[in-house]
Amino acid sequence: MKKTIALTFTLLLTAAFALTQTSLASQEGEVKKKADKPTKAAAAPKTAAPKSDPDVQKCISDKLAASKTVTGGAATVANGEATLTGEAKSSGAKGGATNQAKACGAKKVANKMTTPTPATAKTSDKKVAP
Repeated sequence: MKKTIALTFTLLLTAAFALTQTSLASQEGEVKKKADKPTKAAAAPKTAAPKSDPDVQKCISDKLAASKTVTGGAATVANGEATLTGEAKSSGAKGGATNQAKACGAKKVANKMTTPTPATAKTSDKKVAP
């Protein structure tokens, strides 16, 4: 019985030691990875040239044409401000079109897309007792 307890205790200690070593090794790896990354101050600044209005308009139009949730989607861009027209299947699709326009480089977005009106609830002919 004493041998079984001693063996079990030894196995538990070995497992605990192995887990500790694995944990320490992974923490060292994370510290090294973080040390290798440049800090935000040292990182090169992102200075992308602003896109021209025709480029932004083409990007938005392409995305609207590829969308399955927008029909008749069109965009006009002037001075970085995009105006979206067409019909979106839902308000979520309409919001997604706005996000896509901003991702294409539009500074401001006027979303004039329409959405279908929600179906009105059908009333039954049965009267409900008060």
